[in-house]
Amino acid sequence: MQNIDIRPCTINDVPKILPLMEQLGYPTSKEVLDARLKRLIDTEDYGVVVACVEEKIIGLVAWSISPLLVADKVRVHLEGLVVDQKSRGMGVGKRLMEFVEAIARASGPAIIDLTSGVRRSKDGSHKFYKRMGYGNEGFMAKLYFRKEIE
Repeated sequence: MQNIDIRPCTINDVPKILPLMEQLGYPTSKEVLDARLKRLIDTEDYGVVVACVEEKIIGLVAWSISPLLVADKVRVHLEGLVVDQKSRGMGVGKRLMEFVEAIARASGPAIIDLTSGVRRSKDGSHKFYKRMGYGNEGFMAKLYFRKEIE
């Protein structure tokens, strides 16, 4: 595997990350993603980085950080992780997760959480997260509830 460079995502990356957003299951337009990224890119406690090989973007991860009421820790929420389907199995996702874990460590005691849809089980996402040490078992197992407000 060639060197994987991880760098902050910029507004100029939007056309290159559109296919990744589609693979993640969240297709959108350039205009919509431009507006989202412009709003988020300079937001404190929010981050987006891309993984590149020879300057070609092959993955991205986004996260947010917030304080917790129920523990003396911060919550690092993985907002999205995707590796281009042609580049999976080469350690890119692991590198991106390790990047976020380093941010969590630097933020103090932290809990990293994420959601991964049932549909992602078929592509190996759930096994990947378990190999990385993430779980949802035992007394503290969670259910995910959601309500969209327009």
